[in-house]
Amino acid sequence: MTKEMTFNGVDMSRFFRITNIIRPVGNKRSITTDDAPSLGVNVQQVKRGAKEHTIKFDMKTMTAMEMERLKHELAGVLNVLEPVKIIYGDEPDKYYMGLPVDDITPDNITRWFQRSEFKILIPDGVAHSTAYKRFDNPKVETDKIVFDLVNNGNVDAEPIITIKHNAENGYIGVVNAKGALEVGNREEADTEQYKQSEILFDYVTNNGIVKGLQQGQKNAAILNDLSQNLNGTLGIDNTWGRPHIALTNRGSGTRPNNAGSVSWEIPLDSSKQHGALNEYIWWRQIFWLGSANQLGFIKIAISDTEGQFLYGVETIKRANGLDVEYNFLASNGKGGYNLIKQWVFKGTHEETANPFNEPRGWSDLLRRDDMVQVYWWGSYPQFHIPEIKGKKSAKIHVALGTFGNRPQVTHMYLDDIVYRKDFVTGIRDIPNRYRMGSVVILNSENDTVTVDGIEKAGDIVDAPTFIKIPPGKSQLEMYFSSFIKKTPTITVNFEERHL
Repeated sequence: MTKEMTFNGVDMSRFFRITNIIRPVGNKRSITTDDAPSLGVNVQQVKRGAKEHTIKFDMKTMTAMEMERLKHELAGVLNVLEPVKIIYGDEPDKYYMGLPVDDITPDNITRWFQRSEFKILIPDGVAHSTAYKRFDNPKVETDKIVFDLVNNGNVDAEPIITIKHNAENGYIGVVNAKGALEVGNREEADTEQYKQSEILFDYVTNNGIVKGLQQGQKNAAILNDLSQNLNGTLGIDNTWGRPHIALTNRGSGTRPNNAGSVSWEIPLDSSKQHGALNEYIWWRQIFWLGSANQLGFIKIAISDTEGQFLYGVETIKRANGLDVEYNFLASNGKGGYNLIKQWVFKGTHEETANPFNEPRGWSDLLRRDDMVQVYWWGSYPQFHIPEIKGKKSAKIHVALGTFGNRPQVTHMYLDDIVYRKDFVTGIRDIPNRYRMGSVVILNSENDTVTVDGIEKAGDIVDAPTFIKIPPGKSQLEMYFSSFIKKTPTITVNFEERHL
């Protein structure tokens, strides 16, 4: 009996013919007991352990040399240090996460025909469905949203709940028969007496970056230095199916670097005031090299009402190699700037190396007068800068540039940007924790809460108990702030899991 097997994306039929796959019913069980007073025992704990599969197979080649070469190649495929995806041909709708254990010693029937077996440990003890089950049509009741769910697995599923806000909100509560999870603040109010935060421009919602490029002033940026000729051309690039601002023509001139820029004046707030001492800027950028000799930079800069550079960050690659700098810069009060903090990352596609690769790129700055908080890879360091105290921000600038005629960075984009002014006086309505258009993901697979792509463990109320979906039919209830004006768009996705 021949069965297909895919191990970590590799079709194993190129190495051997499977004669049998032994998959025990259920899982290993361990029971902890103590003596009963007069008869039998008391069961203290029942624990289900891992699964273990045994793969029996034959290997056949034309010569002994081919056999040994094939065995070395097989050893390389099986040499994994953590569980990988395994799919069997007779269970095409499921996959396992496993890794080989023990050695593989073949029976040498002949030098060109060998028979053996190996064991695979499935640490999480379950089979996962290859497709996520999706629920996106809940019942809307007076004070809650209710999902009727069906889990056809025989163990709890771990849902990924995505909430796209269609109105401001400050609280999300999720409840079912297995537990409850709260994020935000149940008591968060929609108004305050004197102060509020206001989104003054939003170039995120509905591909807003296209509108942002149209509305912004071109090649008038106030940056930390004057090393670039600001006569390049910015345009819209749609790589990966989403719009980005990209440098489409670098320009030229007498200065060593060439760039194009776009600037936005901070609009009047609701009290008709210009400028800000308290503000928040969120953006998404991509900085991904195509080769090690590419150079370039993205600068996000804030200038004051006098037309002087205040503070900002630059993502800059200035030499051959993979190292890219992420620098926080601020005014020195003398017309120049200081490098306040520098981080270095690798400009590759790797998730662990580059915070600005294709699926990510989120970052933000928060200002409280002379204090600026900079987001860097899950941390929020704060810096006090006396030189900017009392100086109001007036404009936001973004520049994309190159070093002379050196090759340009392949993927160097601005995808989104949002500006929020904080502590606006005279208006009672306040933006809440979750702005209109924000996306909150409650992920029970990895026990995380993210808001617009940035992890927000601090939003979780008390010790987190991430929701599980029991087998069979069940209901999931969701609650929001009492002041919410429009129901969010919610999807619940989960893999069904089987013992």
